[in-house]
Amino acid sequence: MKIAIIFIAVAAISSNSYSQAKKEKINSIVISAPVIWNNSGVNIYQVGGARNVIGNAISYGININYSRIIYKKIFAIVGIGYFKQNFGIERPFAYVTPDGSKPLIYTKSYSYNCLHLLGGIGYRESITKDLSFSGKFIFNKLNSGKQRYRQDYFPNINEVYKKSLSIGSMVTANVGIEKKVNGKFTIAADIILPVYTKWNSDEIFISNGYASDEKIIAKNRVSIGTAISCVYNF
Repeated sequence: MKIAIIFIAVAAISSNSYSQAKKEKINSIVISAPVIWNNSGVNIYQVGGARNVIGNAISYGININYSRIIYKKIFAIVGIGYFKQNFGIERPFAYVTPDGSKPLIYTKSYSYNCLHLLGGIGYRESITKDLSFSGKFIFNKLNSGKQRYRQDYFPNINEVYKKSLSIGSMVTANVGIEKKVNGKFTIAADIILPVYTKWNSDEIFISNGYASDEKIIAKNRVSIGTAISCVYNF
């Protein structure tokens, strides 16, 4: 629902500013490849208390975005793409062996192949004729259609699942430099700083009834990333 409201708002603002954008020719199609490192954790509840388990992982993807100026140096952006969200956390999950038994198995890591939807707003300031600074706030929504839970009990067996799952959302602050290559093409490099991250629950993770967060995918502790982009301006 939140992402739908953002897309509608961006579309409405962009429509009202079409004549200005056309005059100044600051519409862009952007192909971007983000890479984000995360340090995340979960609480594993047992008799006697909770144990916090932490792991590191690198996630990556590719997306195509459309941006349009909406007021002077401010622009709106919407996009869609693919993102593979990885977690390096060892935790119990409902693993089924080839013979149908369900022993207590821990993940070595787990990942989600996702449809990535995004929308946001940005600001661009020229530094020189061919160099610009940009800053963006982006809302990202991740919906998974394929998951993998790696384990050592039966490696590569019964690790992949295909279920529709909304895994969560994040808001990122992106700051970067854009370099004009010619009249229509620009290359850009951004630093990605997730300022808000919320991961949903995944029913495959085991719950012992101790707390409401036992099935949560992860809790983000700290993350940072980068993105390289190719921009076509028209």
